[in-house]
Amino acid sequence: MKAICVMLVIITHIDWPMKQIPVFDYFINMAVPIFMIISGYNFAMSSERTIGTWEGGRKGMKALYNVQLLLKKFWRFIEPFLPICIVEIIILSMEGKNINLPRIFLEGAYGPGSYYVPLMLQLLVIFPWIYVLAKKFPKAFLPIMALVTLLFEYYVVVSDMAKDDYRLLIGRYLFLIAFGCWFYMYPNIRLSYLTLVCMLAVGITYLVLNRQGVDFYLFNYWGPTTFLTDFYIIPIVVILFRLFYHSTIPGFLGQLLVEIGKASYHIFLVQMVYYHFELGGPIFELPLLWQIPCNIVINVFVGVIFFEAQNHWSINWSYLTNHLSAIKIRK
Repeated sequence: MKAICVMLVIITHIDWPMKQIPVFDYFINMAVPIFMIISGYNFAMSSERTIGTWEGGRKGMKALYNVQLLLKKFWRFIEPFLPICIVEIIILSMEGKNINLPRIFLEGAYGPGSYYVPLMLQLLVIFPWIYVLAKKFPKAFLPIMALVTLLFEYYVVVSDMAKDDYRLLIGRYLFLIAFGCWFYMYPNIRLSYLTLVCMLAVGITYLVLNRQGVDFYLFNYWGPTTFLTDFYIIPIVVILFRLFYHSTIPGFLGQLLVEIGKASYHIFLVQMVYYHFELGGPIFELPLLWQIPCNIVINVFVGVIFFEAQNHWSINWSYLTNHLSAIKIRK
């Protein structure tokens, strides 16, 4: 799913002359929402491994806010991001353009999807609370998170928040992340088909009305991927998991998708630079039938190479933390 989603992100950011066709709203634009569900799912999996079995709110929370653990996760996002920042600074210098370091380092650098890194760093900080809420209130958890998300959207409206600020806040994807967390933690609680159908109806109705230009009071930004869109994509993800969770794609194609999925974060970062600085050059002048596969191949290839190189040269955090602990003990 991660491999397919990152390729959809690459396709989304092509300069399409016909982005108003329905396939964008109902399929291609769903890449990032699915990423957010998967993020909640994977963060919950990691949290379960961290604290083992549930041992109470305070002790569990303390384990999840372990400084060494947070630094390790923080660096996992930052380590690939820093080379991207350096590349962007070099290109801006070569082009003689102004270099805004706070804009690059604090706001996710330049390029389509540049909000992603700040969102993930915020998620590192708030996810322990999401996890604890899911543990303590399994039945009320999703309604609580839906209400929190709606309150966030209400605050955006009443505060007249700027779009550039909104894009950098994790609140807009909170319900999707919460659902991913809940979906991992309670696999035996199955949403009924009636519930899934009702959710689909709400989501599709919203997308249809949004396409027709209907004004919704709460959802002024990123219309095709707002809170109400969650009701469209969540049932689809649930159905995909039920049908294919224990399935594998055999042979070369399956292994290729696995490798692309592992490198999806690095590919995402590469496509930011690729599109923002128009590094495709003449490729962007090709017909879409040729441009799409060329852009996918270039970004995936460079992203996978970047992923492998970064893994090879990555800091060994286990060695570093053990070494620092040994120094502390000797002192």
